[in-house]
Amino acid sequence: MDQKKQGWKVAMIGECMVTRPFAMHKEPGFLKIKELMDSADVGYGHLEMNFGEFDKVGFPGRGGTWFASFMLADPNIAKDLRWLGVDMMSTCQNHSCDFGANGILSTIDACHNAGITCAGTGADLEAAREPAYWEGEKGRVALVATSSGNTPNEWANLSKGTIAARPGVNPLRVATKYCVPAEAAEQLKAIGKKLDILKEKGNNHPAHKVEEGEFKYALNDGSAVFCEGDSFGIKTICNKNDLEGNLRSVEEACNWADLVLVAHHSLISEGPRGNLPTSFVRDFAHAVIDAGADMYIGHGWHRTLGMEIYKGKPIFYGVGNFFAQSQFVRQISYDSYETWGHDINKLPSLRPTDEPLHPGMSNRLETWWSSAMMEVQYDENRMVQSVNFYPVEMGRDVSKTAPITRRTGHGTAQHAEGRPMMATGENARKVLERLQICSEPFGTKIEIDGDIGRWHV
Repeated sequence: MDQKKQGWKVAMIGECMVTRPFAMHKEPGFLKIKELMDSADVGYGHLEMNFGEFDKVGFPGRGGTWFASFMLADPNIAKDLRWLGVDMMSTCQNHSCDFGANGILSTIDACHNAGITCAGTGADLEAAREPAYWEGEKGRVALVATSSGNTPNEWANLSKGTIAARPGVNPLRVATKYCVPAEAAEQLKAIGKKLDILKEKGNNHPAHKVEEGEFKYALNDGSAVFCEGDSFGIKTICNKNDLEGNLRSVEEACNWADLVLVAHHSLISEGPRGNLPTSFVRDFAHAVIDAGADMYIGHGWHRTLGMEIYKGKPIFYGVGNFFAQSQFVRQISYDSYETWGHDINKLPSLRPTDEPLHPGMSNRLETWWSSAMMEVQYDENRMVQSVNFYPVEMGRDVSKTAPITRRTGHGTAQHAEGRPMMATGENARKVLERLQICSEPFGTKIEIDGDIGRWHV
């Protein structure tokens, strides 16, 4: 029988901030994850960090990082991810460039040496944007990966004349428009004129160019555009060139692969991060499905969001964390200690175990320390038939205070292990109920069956 006629099973895990080896662990709740990954035709994960050795990749070429620690781990950990059943990974995110070109290339090398196909970063834009292909018994799978919210120096570009290309991420840039009522628009214009920072139609400088009826302030990168509307609102829009470039990659992948996955890392929100994706994310997810992709995988907010079924294809707007081990990074930058409010005059005495220093440690959000792995079943025509959600926790209880249930270390510092384990009972129920709530706006009904969430046609 033709293997392709039997349909695909895809196993998917979320954001991997993994800094410790883990293949030696044998708990049933952990090995169940490997069992599910191994039983799938292909396994996907997102790499939210870099692989390399500090003495070889050198120190970062830019000042500071939002993450408060430069995420670099032993390249051998990539082999543990492969042991777990990860076949493909997206590598583009807001920390892809923390160690410059050396870090990008060492991460790609570590993945390839471990047998993991990766996409989203490269020596130039063409390499970062091209689909990556994985060969399996069932057939060929393609992965296109892109990132939104990176700084301009992190975008991969192309060479021109004697100027070499810049390594980096495959970008999906975004324009943000702030709509305000007429009275508020006039007030904002008046303020802009008083400060001499108002830019309206007629200014030809690329950084301040706006359409008729729009205006902006000449501040920082000048990306915030205001427009007059009936009410207050924020709208995000995909950059036309980046959208077209990524859709070309999707179309290319469809010509050469039997199944096409699109991964998208985004930091951009329309106000505070909530439980719904931003407008440009939903537009992009629909666009890649229209172009032929079989799955959209969103990450970047470090929390699970809802699932939408669009034209028979699954869209996962947020897969959440899967490994949460940034607290075990051994080398922390000067800027990171300063960002978190430590006394820089005591720098020689500061330690990587000092808190606050690591995301997820001071606020201890339950959404940081829990998520679910997904098992997606397609029919022979690549139409989704079912999705199973298996909740996991990373060493903290799934609650508002998120107390530690699996601790590393016995000193005064309180550090959760950060390794995923199958969640059960109340923890599983909370994870699944969140997925239910976040999926309802898309008309998706997830049923809870014991410790498993299920959706089916």
